[in-house]
Amino acid sequence: MKPFIVLTIAATLAVAGAAQGQTSPGAEAATSEASPYVAPDGYRDQRVLPQGNPADPAAREALLRARGEAYHRAPDSQQTEAELAVTRALNAEIAAQNDLAERQEAADRLAHDAALARYQIEVQQTEERARAAAEATRAAQDQYDRDYAAWEERVAACRAGVRAACAARRP
Repeated sequence: MKPFIVLTIAATLAVAGAAQGQTSPGAEAATSEASPYVAPDGYRDQRVLPQGNPADPAAREALLRARGEAYHRAPDSQQTEAELAVTRALNAEIAAQNDLAERQEAADRLAHDAALARYQIEVQQTEERARAAAEATRAAQDQYDRDYAAWEERVAACRAGVRAACAARRP
C-alpha cells in the first residue's frame, strides 16, 4: 500500500509542477509586448537580458544589472574621505590576507618538498636494504647448495664402500 501512495504523491507533484509552468496565450502575448519586469529595487528580471555589444560600457552595465550585479565603483571625486579611508583599509586587509596566503603556500610547498625528499631517501634506503637482503639470501642459498652437494657426494661414497666418507663431519 505504501509504494502506491508514494507513487500517487510523486505523480501529483509532477503534474502540478508542469501545470504551474504553463501560461495562457493571452498572458504570453502581454508579457512579450510589455517592458521587462522591473523589481522593486530597480533591477530587471534575470529572465530578460539586454542585448548589445559587450565592449560597450553601457551595454555591459545593463547586462550586469540584469544579472543582479549591483556593484560599481564610484569615482574618487564622488566619495567622501571616510569612504576612501574605509576602502583603503579594506584593500590593505585584503592585500595582507593575500600576502599571508602566499607565505603559507610557500611554507606548505617547502614542507611538501622536504617531506618528498625524506620519502625518496626512505625509499632509496629501503631498496638498498632489500638488495642487501636479496644478496645475503642468494649467498646463503649458494652455500646451502654447496653443502648439500658435498653431503650427497659423501653419502654416495659411503654407499660405495668408502668408510672415511661415512664418518659424521661437524662444521
